[in-house]
Amino acid sequence: MHLIGTQQIETHRLILRRYQLEDAEDMFHNWASDPEVTRFLTWPTHTSVDVSRRILSDWIPRYEQGDYFNWAIVWKETGHVIGNIAVVDLHKATEAADLGYCLGRAWWGRGIMPEAIRAVLDFLFDLVGVNRVAACHAADNPKSGRAMDKAGMHLEGILRGAGRNNQGICDDVWHAVLRSDRQPKDAHEKAAVVIRMARPEELPRVNELRRQVNELHVAGEPEIFKPGFPVELENYIYEVFADPMKKIVVAELDGRICGYAVLNHIIRPENPFMYERDYLDIDEFCVDQTVRRRGVATAMIDFIRDFARAQGYARLELDMWEFNREALRFYEAAGFTTYRRYMEMPL
Repeated sequence: MHLIGTQQIETHRLILRRYQLEDAEDMFHNWASDPEVTRFLTWPTHTSVDVSRRILSDWIPRYEQGDYFNWAIVWKETGHVIGNIAVVDLHKATEAADLGYCLGRAWWGRGIMPEAIRAVLDFLFDLVGVNRVAACHAADNPKSGRAMDKAGMHLEGILRGAGRNNQGICDDVWHAVLRSDRQPKDAHEKAAVVIRMARPEELPRVNELRRQVNELHVAGEPEIFKPGFPVELENYIYEVFADPMKKIVVAELDGRICGYAVLNHIIRPENPFMYERDYLDIDEFCVDQTVRRRGVATAMIDFIRDFARAQGYARLELDMWEFNREALRFYEAAGFTTYRRYMEMPL
């Protein structure tokens, strides 16, 4: 392992950074003084800002240690610290880390904790080099487990009567993810996948994958995307299939559709400011969560690139949401470059 200590991490909506003594006010008011937040935690509710300040005074000097990983979760929109995520146990012999986290009640239900967990998982696997990351929650607090699931961790089991929190002795529910869950061990694990255009009878399966895409967007931008998969979204794929300007590409593995992409032929007429633009746009792209990191996405991009060239397109474009950092890394590795940005300023 590379014991590099707590380094700053940035996501679409968050900054994870080292604590400063000035964070005591936010720590106390945003979560540490709230008994609803600490209900299932192992430390007592803070009774004053001085308690929070003493805790930070103990934490901050430990940042000099390379094996200390403890992040303040900063909400970019306001700059306030809204929660905490940390490695509570580092098992050097097995190259494993156990996570603990908490979040202010005002920010619950917005996909923030899964976003923070995913960022820390990337940091621990890619930079520290751990082999396993785990976390547990009290059986009476299933919402915490859902955050782990959304971040890509897997339920492992329940240790009955193994924990103690502010409610007393409890059952610990453990979730974990291994390095091997995130990337294949050997090259031969890459899928022998077939990429082709979709058939009408495969559209219901494509909709199952589109539901995964929608859930990802709801988790990443819950203030923008609506949960669920209404009939309008379900019917849309049939409209796409009938549109001569659009194509649906699918990836097939062992007789099952495991990925899809919606291609859109776009023509932008010339205007006083711009020349005509005629290009192929990747409007949707998804690989089933169960077969990722097996070469399916790369095979799909290769197929789409060859199709675009054969049709005479000069360029292939796509757009994506900034929170989806894993997708961004893949697209950049596949040869895409950023040539424009859509920015916002919350008011």
